[in-house]
Amino acid sequence: MSNGSSSRSRRELLINGRRVRISDLIDADLLAADTELTFQQRIGETPYRATVTARGQLRLPDGREFATPSRAAAEVAGLVAVPGWAVWRVQPSGQTLHHLRVKLLKDVAEEVTADQARPHKEAEAVRRRFAVLEEARTEAEEGTPRTLTVREFIKHWGLEDRDRTTSAQIDADLANHGLTTIPDFRTVSLDKTIRILVLPEGDIDDAATDVAGDGVEATSSDDEESVDVGLTLGNLLPDDMSLAWVSPTASFEEAITAMQVDDFSQIAVLTNPYTLHGAVSWESIAAAKHRDAKAIFSDAIDRRAATRVFDYNVRLLDVLETLQQNGFIFVRDDQRKITGVITAADVVRKYDETATPFFLIGEIDQELRQLLQNTFDEETVRQACSSAGSSFRSFDSMSIGQYQAVLDNPDCWQQLDWPLDRRVFIKRLDQLRKIRNNVMHFNPDPVRLTDVGKLRHFLGLIRRYNR
Repeated sequence: MSNGSSSRSRRELLINGRRVRISDLIDADLLAADTELTFQQRIGETPYRATVTARGQLRLPDGREFATPSRAAAEVAGLVAVPGWAVWRVQPSGQTLHHLRVKLLKDVAEEVTADQARPHKEAEAVRRRFAVLEEARTEAEEGTPRTLTVREFIKHWGLEDRDRTTSAQIDADLANHGLTTIPDFRTVSLDKTIRILVLPEGDIDDAATDVAGDGVEATSSDDEESVDVGLTLGNLLPDDMSLAWVSPTASFEEAITAMQVDDFSQIAVLTNPYTLHGAVSWESIAAAKHRDAKAIFSDAIDRRAATRVFDYNVRLLDVLETLQQNGFIFVRDDQRKITGVITAADVVRKYDETATPFFLIGEIDQELRQLLQNTFDEETVRQACSSAGSSFRSFDSMSIGQYQAVLDNPDCWQQLDWPLDRRVFIKRLDQLRKIRNNVMHFNPDPVRLTDVGKLRHFLGLIRRYNR
């Protein structure tokens, strides 16, 4: 592959969610090796300096090299975090690295739009997405950040829900434009409202990395650049939830009525949406009355509950033990407001939401494995997998992708002797493979009912012919 085609191939990756690197700017002739960069922390102070190396590092005057502008800026200034792309300026032009990054992205978007070999719909989507992100940055810089729901936001990428791969792409596209969302679009439900803002000082597009033994900054892989946030408390809170609460001066009757009208087992005790005193539950009321028949409402407040408050972006896995021990926790949003309560029952419902497609996938896996074992010998399966670029070890370790490779083999399909169209069958199997990946990665958005239906119907089809 020529240098030109290699460079073009690397630029193509930028539209699919890879972060821009210094080396990309060099490849695009937007930046040259040995170029001097300066970073002036305060007006009147001597600026810090760095030099661009041929391999896309930033070399400080003391000889240390870093792969990310933010890490280089933080190290030279002795700070925890610095928005490197925004502060380093190219000399003598004075342009920021972010300005060059945006120019590269704009050039790539124009290349894609002008590419006659690329489907018009795909090219138009790239152009429109670039324009939306640029408009969002301008609005954020002007103090009027764009506000929309997560569902509306991800539609700009042609998505209806989120998984690990698509979330990483969106996160990288945001970082390439120096943007972020508050709350983090990955940590809340689809109909939660978010704002698109300019990245703060943390400049998360430069992931923290280790320093190699030779004094050169070691970069992380593309997959590691975007943190997989997992299932968070914000993902569990319903969009239309309004936290029910009573004040510390409430009566037993008021609290009991508030719990009964919504069939709650507990209710928050707040002075205001930001000050939690604790909680009252059927258990705490009974305990207070048991201790003293003349107990007043404040005697029933469980003040230990005020310590069980977690941010919306905390992973569910990190609070499971607390939930198991106490039955419920409180959640605060990005504005530090107490916005919801999560109970052990909510967790059970969430896992139950995933259980049905999980079990259906398990049944499909067993049926396909049994089908292949009963129909083909190991050598036939090994050759079919090898032709598709997959290494077969045993029937017990086969993946859906390997089932797909075998059944998509014309000779194997003919030997199966099913009165079905191979291409239609394989197309649906490939769709189920993607559903399976979403379920196994425990994505925050529930499996759509239409996808659950596809799993059920496909399982029935296999059982009908696998006799």
